[in-house]
Amino acid sequence: MKRMLCACLAAVLLLVAGSAAMADEIDLSGLTLDELYEVREALDARILELESADDALCYEDGCYLVGRDLPEGDYVLVERQDAMFASVVVRAEESPDSLLILHKLVSGQADIHLSRDTWVTLSELQAWPMGAEPDARQPDGSVGEGAYLVGTQLPAGHYVAVPDAKAPLSSYSVCSGILGTDALQYKFVVLHDAESLELASGNYVELSGCTLSPEQ
Repeated sequence: MKRMLCACLAAVLLLVAGSAAMADEIDLSGLTLDELYEVREALDARILELESADDALCYEDGCYLVGRDLPEGDYVLVERQDAMFASVVVRAEESPDSLLILHKLVSGQADIHLSRDTWVTLSELQAWPMGAEPDARQPDGSVGEGAYLVGTQLPAGHYVAVPDAKAPLSSYSVCSGILGTDALQYKFVVLHDAESLELASGNYVELSGCTLSPEQ
């Protein structure tokens, strides 16, 4: 019976994943009530997975009213590969003459909190709900130019910042939070040589012309 249950689970999950042709081949008549509960739990888990994937919508270039066109919350802005001047602009109203709240050029990626009823304009960027963005880390745990939230996109711990020899200026900064919040800047360092630093959960580190690697 256990083998039959596993086969039914596999068949049902394939059906939910899109293999509709298997619908006529699934026979649940030999299962007990408890076993059917297990099938239902597996279905519910798969449905939740697919619904979460649908919620992980990536917003492309354009102007959006937060709360209407996209939900209020934390986002990861990812520079497009073909970008020349990727940027995000947040204003109080839709008009380009309205109060400017934030204007930021983005290199690599940046994190931002978007508040309800503000207008955000994305240029040469993708905006991912935080947690759904592509992982920027290399297999060795290092990251390149961009900004990262420690404890979410990078583990807390000891790191080494290494300047890029080709960059005209190499630097990093550490803040208390992401863009769009009342974050404070803890430090700003111009790099000439590799430098060790410790990052705590909640820190927001921005790299310019350098890379960051876990300290060995």
